Amino acid sequence: MNEMTNNQDNKNSGRDKEPFLRRAMDAFGTMFALNICFVIGCIPIFTIGASFTALYAMCIRLQEDEEETVVSGFIHEFKRSFKQSTIAFLLLLVAVAVMLAEYIMIKRVTGFISTFYTFVLIIEAVLVALVVPFLFPLIARYNNTLSITVRNAMVLSITYLWSWVKVVIAWFVPIFICVKYPVVFVSIWYMWLLLLFGAIAWGTTHTMRKIFRLNEQRIIDTAEKERKAAEEAAKEAELDEQESVDEEGK
Repeated sequence: MNEMTNNQDNKNSGRDKEPFLRRAMDAFGTMFALNICFVIGCIPIFTIGASFTALYAMCIRLQEDEEETVVSGFIHEFKRSFKQSTIAFLLLLVAVAVMLAEYIMIKRVTGFISTFYTFVLIIEAVLVALVVPFLFPLIARYNNTLSITVRNAMVLSITYLWSWVKVVIAWFVPIFICVKYPVVFVSIWYMWLLLLFGAIAWGTTHTMRKIFRLNEQRIIDTAEKERKAAEEAAKEAELDEQESVDEEGK
């Protein structure tokens, strides 16, 4: 373990000593390649979820120096998470369709029904907003069932609210500007095809990794405490048993 850690440290140290321009160009090239892979993966539309998962999986692996080949790694992650990511994406589309139908109903009715569905719509929108930012990164990072992943995504969003805000801003603001001001989109549409998806995912991955590491360390600490508590309980039980045997012997 120490040898592996030292090798990893030497590798990171070597990269840190590279000229800034060289590292910047490497990062730009990586984000460009990831963006192209992501856009191609989204072409069938229903594969957008799998493409997002593969994008985040590669960002995590590249930032942790676990993967060097972008295209082959992306394809591998795309295939690995295809089923779960596609189901998650389709369920999100269903949720959005339901909320859109409720919004149309609210516009057409008045009174108690309108108030009730407005309340329901707000609750649904909040839940979806809490789940989405961490959903595909969690699928990329861990092998869990979809229900557990959705629950974990919501818990992480609530627990690390400021990180959730940063991720939402990073994705929502550029998209909102392009939708709100079509002239902006017309001017930079090619940037979305060549770089922006990869750049946003690359930037938000730093936030995701910090959160994942904190929770992984918390799980390790909890498991260690439980192990020590079990050992102490076993020792106490053994001592009690020994004392009982001694008393019977007397």
